[in-house]
Amino acid sequence: MKIIKASEWVERKISDSYSVLNLLTVNECKNISVAVCNANDINKTTQTSSDRIYYILEWEFVGNNELVAKKWDLIFIPGDTKYTFRWNFKAILINSPAFKPENEINH
Repeated sequence: MKIIKASEWVERKISDSYSVLNLLTVNECKNISVAVCNANDINKTTQTSSDRIYYILEWEFVGNNELVAKKWDLIFIPGDTKYTFRWNFKAILINSPAFKPENEINH
C-alpha cells in the first residue's frame, strides 16, 4: 500500500488549453494510471492503446458523433479507439494499462 501525497502530483501542460495533473503514473503501477485533466476551449483528436475512462467533474465533454457528457457522467473509451473531444471540461482520467506517452497518437 502507498499513499501518493498531493505534494507529489506532477502537472503536464500539453498546450495552452489542455493540462494533465498526474496522480498515479506508470512509475507506481503498470496496470493503471490516474490523472485530472483540464481542457479549455479545446478541439483534440487522439487515440491510445489503453482503455480510457473520463469521469466528468465540471462543464461538458463533447465527443465523437456529438455525444455530450455532462458533470458526473462517465465515458468509457476502449483501447485503440480514435476519438475527438472538444469544449471545456475537467475530468478524472483513468488509463488501463497505465498511460505511456509513446502509446498516445495525436491526430
